[in-house]
Amino acid sequence: MRYLAWTKSKHDLWILVILAICIIMLPRTGETGATGPKDSIQAFNAVLLDVMKRADELGYAGRYKLLEPVLKDTFAFPFMGTKSVGKYWQTMSDAQRKLFLDTYTEWSIATYAGRFDGYSGERFDLVSESPPVQGTVTVIVKLIQTQEEPITFYYLMRLIDGRWSVVDIQISGVSQLALTRAQFTDVLKNKNYDALIALLKSKIAGFENAKKK
Repeated sequence: MRYLAWTKSKHDLWILVILAICIIMLPRTGETGATGPKDSIQAFNAVLLDVMKRADELGYAGRYKLLEPVLKDTFAFPFMGTKSVGKYWQTMSDAQRKLFLDTYTEWSIATYAGRFDGYSGERFDLVSESPPVQGTVTVIVKLIQTQEEPITFYYLMRLIDGRWSVVDIQISGVSQLALTRAQFTDVLKNKNYDALIALLKSKIAGFENAKKK
């Protein structure tokens, strides 16, 4: 009996040791890996390039449908939407906030579906991924074009709810979030909330009603 008790105790000890090793080897929150910043951007670019190549076949609605899930996975739309209206976020009711974020997200996806509407031999080249600076990682990607100069995208990413998500894009040194914020806050300051929602909906309608490719 004493031998059985000892072997049971030894068996339990080994289980605890194995569990401890497994826990140590698990990836920690915030570590890059299969779902790191550059991996997220590469997955996004792969879908975007596929959409461009099949633009004629898909049409606007098809491009929107394919882009919607990957854009929502890649971009922190709630964070970006909140920042885009600045101090005016605090003055909105819960219902207004929800409507704005829903409309902002739809507009963002519509913009990609509307603008990436063809393919002429382009490709995306991942240039680099920076170390975190105050929690922000920058992933640099070049869009190589056959007839024009390359366009360099700087994707600023943060770890939000356990995922690396885009919080801003810089093109030619200009923050796209800053441009959006300047436009949105101007409408809120000189007009009102309803005017901003109407503006976004009109932009969405413009993409929907444009010539389908």
